[in-house]
Amino acid sequence: MKKIIADYKLSARQTNNLVGKFVDDSHIDTLIEDDVDVYKPDGRPLLFFRKNYIKSHILKEAYENMIGAAKSTDQRSSASGGERIYKILKDGTKSRTMSSTVSVNSGIAGFFDRNAHYDFCRTTSFTKRNLAKFQKALPLFKAVNEGFKTFVPHAYKLQKEMAEATHPNYVIEDTAFTTITINKNYRAAVHTDAGDFEKGFGNLVAYMKDIEPVYLIFPRYKVGVNLTKNDLLLADVHEHHGNNEIIKKKKSGVRLSFVMYYRKNMIKCLKPSEELKRIQTNKRIIAQKYLGVI
Repeated sequence: MKKIIADYKLSARQTNNLVGKFVDDSHIDTLIEDDVDVYKPDGRPLLFFRKNYIKSHILKEAYENMIGAAKSTDQRSSASGGERIYKILKDGTKSRTMSSTVSVNSGIAGFFDRNAHYDFCRTTSFTKRNLAKFQKALPLFKAVNEGFKTFVPHAYKLQKEMAEATHPNYVIEDTAFTTITINKNYRAAVHTDAGDFEKGFGNLVAYMKDIEPVYLIFPRYKVGVNLTKNDLLLADVHEHHGNNEIIKKKKSGVRLSFVMYYRKNMIKCLKPSEELKRIQTNKRIIAQKYLGVI
């Protein structure tokens, strides 16, 4: 297998200054288009790329069933390229959580841990309402899982151990993943992924139709990856990355990307009955405080 050592082309400060900004072809010195393993100067892996690894019918079926998961959202922080602000609610008060000034088409499937919006572990809304569609996409998630296991065995082992230690209700069956992010025609600004298991590895595939080449770019190394339909990209998503502009060849052009990962806090999730009990207890405490009982 061909191996490349990617040199630093930007300093850490220069790279950080790109966060929230868009990158383009000028940020690429090395373009990856064929099977290759790329390493950082210190020997740690940056990415593994495998051309045509995913079977066409598996990716197409996942695309057809999962495209509805990608809906307009303002919750994608710096990756959207927008500014983070606190919205003013209808009653005139300030929201407790921040939103982006730019909306993108993105969504999640699988399972999710507690956060500021939902203080309980849960099946995502899309998966709960479209279980049959989610199950039809399982062959894709399992195929990517097999690639992860084959090409990045050390990181896979650590992530699989986390998945096996997690309540099975919150793990995608026969994989090391809990969650899938689905992005539609989404040009990501420079960012690093957050919320995933740091010792794992990013797993990415994309369905494309009538779209000009889209490059996933790692600006610190000036490395770009021409990720086309059926390709598999395994990458260190804690390195800064973004992609160039998405240009349609036809009005119907579409790019739907699937990012598969394990959310690090899923290990804290209780079994569903205990999560329900926890919600009820918390609501009771809030009500008692409101009534002045405690």
